[in-house]
Parts: sequence; C-alpha cells; structure tokens
Amino acid sequence: MKKYSIDSCGRLNIQRKHERVVCDGNFNIDAKNRLIYLLNEPDAWKRKYGLGPDVRFEGKWQIDDQCNLELALGRREEGPASLGSLKLKSKIISVDNDTLTFEVHSRDRQGNSHVRLIKLSGAWQADERNRLTFTVQKRSPDVLALEGAWQVNKNQQIVYKYEKTGLKSGAKAMQTLVFTGFWDISEKNRLTYILSGSSRSRFDFRVQAGSPSMYPQEGKIKYHLGAGVRQEMRPKAKVVYLYGSWKFSRSCGFSFEMDYGRGRVRAIKFGAQVRLNKQDDVVFALANNREEPLGISVTFSHQFLKSSGAEAFLRLKTGRRTGSGIDIGARIPF
Repeated sequence: MKKYSIDSCGRLNIQRKHERVVCDGNFNIDAKNRLIYLLNEPDAWKRKYGLGPDVRFEGKWQIDDQCNLELALGRREEGPASLGSLKLKSKIISVDNDTLTFEVHSRDRQGNSHVRLIKLSGAWQADERNRLTFTVQKRSPDVLALEGAWQVNKNQQIVYKYEKTGLKSGAKAMQTLVFTGFWDISEKNRLTYILSGSSRSRFDFRVQAGSPSMYPQEGKIKYHLGAGVRQEMRPKAKVVYLYGSWKFSRSCGFSFEMDYGRGRVRAIKFGAQVRLNKQDDVVFALANNREEPLGISVTFSHQFLKSSGAEAFLRLKTGRRTGSGIDIGARIPF
C-alpha cells in the first residue's frame, strides 16, 4: 500500500514499503475538482517507479484556520486507518463568483521556486451561522467555511480578512479577500448579497432589522446579525449598515439606491403599504414582489416628501387625491 505526503518543499512524496520517492512536479485541479500531481520527471524515472504522467487523488476538500488548502484522502480499503491528508503550501488569492482560487508554492530538486494558481469550482453560500462558505462541486460536495467575521467596506462590498504566516519568511501578515456583488432584500429576516457574474453564488444571511422604523434622512438600512461566530461566543450581535438614498420615480417606483463605487449604482426595489402616523408623517411598510411584508417601515415627513418630489409620485401611484395629496392606506406595487 502506497502512502502519500507533501514535504517541506511542496513536493509529492510516495512511501513504497521501505522506500520514499520524492517527485518533482506541480499540483493542479481537473474539471471534476480532483487533485492532480503533474510529474516533471524523465520517462525512464517514471518507468522505474511504475508511474504515468500524473498522480490523481480522490478525497474531501477542507481548509485550515490559515486558509491552507487540504485534501483528506479517506480510509484504507482493508481497515479503518486513515490514509492521511495532503496539505498544500497555499493561500487564497481570489474569490470570484463561482470559483475559489489558491496560490500554491513549491521548490524542485534544483532549488527553483514555483508558483501555480489552482481553482476549485462551485458556489458561495452562507451557512446557519452566517459564515461565508464555498461548496465544491462534486458528486458528494465538500463545504469549506471561512472562519471568523466578515465586514462591509466603504463600497458596500463584503470583505473577509485572515492572518497568514508567510510561506518563506514565516512572518504573519493580514490577507484580504473582497467579494464583488450587490445587496437585495426580498424576504423578512433575511439579507442577501448576490455575487456579480454568478447565477448560483449568493449569501443569504439570517438577520433582524435594526429598527422597526427608519428615517430616509439618515440614508441607511440597519440590520443585526451574528457573522461567523457561535451564539454562545458572541458578546453582541453584529450590525450591518447599507447606505443609500430613497428614490421615487415613474419608471423605477419606490426603491433604495446604493452606490457601490466606480460608477456602479444599483437599486433595491420595494412594494409598500402607505399610512399616516399620529404625527401625520407618511409611513411605508415595505413588501417584496410577492406583496409579503419585510418587517421594515420607512417614515417620511411631509417636508421630505415635498423636497424629494415624492408627493407627485404618490398621487400617480394611487390614482386618487386627498387633502394631503396622499391616498392613505394605498398599496404601491413594484
């Protein structure tokens, strides 16, 4: 029975009975997300050890607390003993739509350094603890979780940071991963971040609205959630702010417009039930495109409505006119 490992130079080692074979080559991943070691050895050397152009592995993908990529090889056929695992000297460098890209380092017998990029394909999702996870596309999918909390940057993108020990220097440095996408609110107690250019990667976070009523002058939507930390370990809920401005128009209806930087502007559209409160302010109870309530209300003063041109929008949508210019109890669809 052969046993496989990776040495300190990032090369594949094969243990054959009482002999250890050190192989020059490079790791890669095939279309089925299987790990492959492409041998860079003479044909005579391959024949000597009964090897072909590459060595292929099946197993379960995982990452450690420093985001090194690792493949657990399973168990021996003749017993319960584990075949071990292959941990690649690597770091995450890209988190594009439906891929997770690692930079892998190695050194050959001549001391030459090699750097390769390898990609896993699958989908990004959020788990029940609101962690960022990547599901590797396989017959039996593997789920890789990024431990720790994520943040929202000034361009309203999700940012994940982790500490990494340098592959050469041994010094610790902070690595930053940025997920490019846009926010959406389509269900009660759920906040969604959809990755750009993807039809399947999205983070559906479990949340609670920060306040039952918001004021448009503040230009933000506030949510409470616990991101990446167990409930019993969390001193207080994480707060996520979405910044933007409320818009009224004949073509777009009622929406919250967000600026994602570099000229990228996108609006979250809402339906709403409209009423007056005791202060004669106008309150919009937000709904999704199925007319289901979202548990969020936005309160507008008459002065704000007049300055923003929203009164004319409301008259247009309701089709009727009252003394205040607003049909109370009206429904504003998408």
